[in-house]
Amino acid sequence: MKKDDMKEVEDVIIDDDVLDDEEVIDDEIEELDETDKVEDAPRRAPRAQNGRKQKKGITKGAKIAIISSSAAVGVIAIALVVLFVILPLVGINVFGGKKIEPYYDPTSSVGLYFYSDTHAATNADMSSVDMIRAKEGMTKTYFDPSKPTIIWFHGWEPTGSVGDRYLMAGADTVDAVPGYDCSYVQELKEKGYNVATFQFQGVKSGDKNYAKGLSSIYKYTVQSFDKGDYSLSFMFASEILKIFGEDYAKDITFVGHSCGGFVSTATNYMLQYFYKEGFTSNKHLIASRMVVEDPYVDFGGDKLDANTKLMGTNEVIGDRSKCVFVQDMMTSLHTNSNVAIDVYLGMSGASDSFIATNTHFSEVKKHVVITDMTGLKEWLGTLGKIHVVTRDWVWRSMLSEKLEDQDGSLAPSAACTNAEILSMVGNLYQQTNNEFDLSTDSLLKVDDTSGFKY
Repeated sequence: MKKDDMKEVEDVIIDDDVLDDEEVIDDEIEELDETDKVEDAPRRAPRAQNGRKQKKGITKGAKIAIISSSAAVGVIAIALVVLFVILPLVGINVFGGKKIEPYYDPTSSVGLYFYSDTHAATNADMSSVDMIRAKEGMTKTYFDPSKPTIIWFHGWEPTGSVGDRYLMAGADTVDAVPGYDCSYVQELKEKGYNVATFQFQGVKSGDKNYAKGLSSIYKYTVQSFDKGDYSLSFMFASEILKIFGEDYAKDITFVGHSCGGFVSTATNYMLQYFYKEGFTSNKHLIASRMVVEDPYVDFGGDKLDANTKLMGTNEVIGDRSKCVFVQDMMTSLHTNSNVAIDVYLGMSGASDSFIATNTHFSEVKKHVVITDMTGLKEWLGTLGKIHVVTRDWVWRSMLSEKLEDQDGSLAPSAACTNAEILSMVGNLYQQTNNEFDLSTDSLLKVDDTSGFKY
């Protein structure tokens, strides 16, 4: 707000709330004095005979007190307008620090990318895949507002794997499953989805890879990245608001693998905050489904002090472990926004930190559906292979027939609807097949985690 505008507001408040009040009080006092002269004359006469000078009506001190009180009310009114109206307009919240508006930078290579309908690679390194940086006015080839959207969040990519970047999965799965071929984007597009990915590993030569350092992803996600102005989760949530807009009315699904499970959860948590704070009135922008593929949520490094706050919301996070923080966010998303969350645990680093060594698990399991990839672990054995094959098992399940448990009841998979996942909240399952074949796979519903493989 400009200085002249501030002066105008102050003049209006002072004229209305202070000066006008003083004029009214003077009129009322004068009227009381005149009334006193008539009604109180007999009562005052004896006192006058005693030689005391009698003050008529309200005393001068009382008048000053009333005027002072009115002036104080005016000053308080001015202060309240400044605190709750003027300062918030310029982005300052005196009770919670600076209130930061959603931020969108379409020139940054870090952010949201959409795949086209003709995305197939024509060269060996897959760099010819047709994907475009999210921007306003995209054609329906990339983004059709009438369709639901699936957004993938990759994880740790120390080398910036081109295969993972463009196909949401990777050639690394072929090492464990010879001959395996994935075409998730094409199949999902054919099923009627917009398909997109949030990239923070860089998409062209010279881009900084924010996924390179395993220990720094947590800091980039919750605190700051680039020049320290924004966190990844804050920027990603801001892009959802900008690209999808107030009229988007379809479901958004987040699929996060490894550290991407943390990034996707934090991004959705930020979207919930944006909705709560009124940055958007469109609740559809909160992802209604979160599919979490083998979340690596207890990675080391970058220990944040106890006063560290989630960038944008000012929520203190540093006194919680990374695993507990992501579980708290999941609990909040299910409780406050009815988000359906299904988690698939593969490598020991995921299942151990998410369940075995975490006293917080008893609370979070009330809000999510957990599947331990027991069969894959027994079959593959190697941590790295389990980690990538769990990711591909989940993607494949999204495009396969739904699975059943030992009683013939529906079991969790990415093919389930949001309502079906919500109906299974609180349940624990074990994936039992020890080969990569979902057509023969089934899930075992269990009462506790004692049979899980860590």
